[in-house]
Amino acid sequence: MWTSGYKLRQQISKALQRRSETIQKAIVRYNAQAAMLNPPRPPVLWKDITQYTFLGEFDLLRHMRDDVRECIWAKPAVREATAKFFKLCRVKEEITRLNVEVRRLRTAIHDEEKEVSQTILNLCGSQPLLAYELERLHQ
Repeated sequence: MWTSGYKLRQQISKALQRRSETIQKAIVRYNAQAAMLNPPRPPVLWKDITQYTFLGEFDLLRHMRDDVRECIWAKPAVREATAKFFKLCRVKEEITRLNVEVRRLRTAIHDEEKEVSQTILNLCGSQPLLAYELERLHQ
């Protein structure tokens, strides 16, 4: 369990690094707007953002007009159910795709069976030892 938390923190860190320029621009915009509020909100620093790992740790979300932590989509059970729903959708798509692939594979096996059998029959007259060995391997 501890390793999955570590992996999650690593993923978040990498995502923050990939999007750092965009995040830094958003921080500048936020800090400018936060300073104009009455009373002014505390500024957000880049070093604070890089240490956040969960939605609840973002203090700036608490100071918004609507606390997003109270939104239905922020609830862990809803997020988990949504993730499972989308996985289920992907599974249904995968089953459809695999049904096509199974037919293709079955056809390929059938065609190869016919081709090997025909090759063995063709070799019986000219090279019986090779035909015998191929028949043995085929079995």
